[in-house]
Amino acid sequence: MIQLTYISFALRLLFRDRLYSMAYGLVGALVFTFFLLAVRIHFHLYSGVSLTSIVSFDQSPQILFYSTSFALMTLFFFHCLHGLGDIGVMMAIGGNRLGCIWLHSLSLFFLFLPSFLLAIIINLGSLNPPSDFGLFSELKSIFSCLVLFIALGLIVSIPTIGISSYIDPYKSIRRQK
Repeated sequence: MIQLTYISFALRLLFRDRLYSMAYGLVGALVFTFFLLAVRIHFHLYSGVSLTSIVSFDQSPQILFYSTSFALMTLFFFHCLHGLGDIGVMMAIGGNRLGCIWLHSLSLFFLFLPSFLLAIIINLGSLNPPSDFGLFSELKSIFSCLVLFIALGLIVSIPTIGISSYIDPYKSIRRQK
């Protein structure tokens, strides 16, 4: 007998909705490419990413960083709303809220992790950094981008799925037919 875990169930949800997963993944790869590019430019110009400094907001790296951050959060938000019917079914059969949040957050990260890896390949393969930008700076920018990806995903998915689990399950199932 195959044991169903959160990880296997999240992957099954993604494979069940192959067309949506492919569309979200490709758009995510494009947005992550520009997001990683903005982080790399920040590391080259300012030796890091400052989320609170508005001094450099008139320059394009800051605008690119914030616009891609909001684009990623929008992708995460709409992917969470896409699973509203699944959340309704899970809640109707007696699922717990933390399980729904964990499952759909895992699904979100499994969907966008290949997009993130593809964006790294695109950035490192075709967008060459300046000559004084070393390997350590590249690794630091990629790690910072990964941390921001995880933080943005959690900031969006936990409240969105948490609030969605309080909706009447039958109403959310009917809405997602």
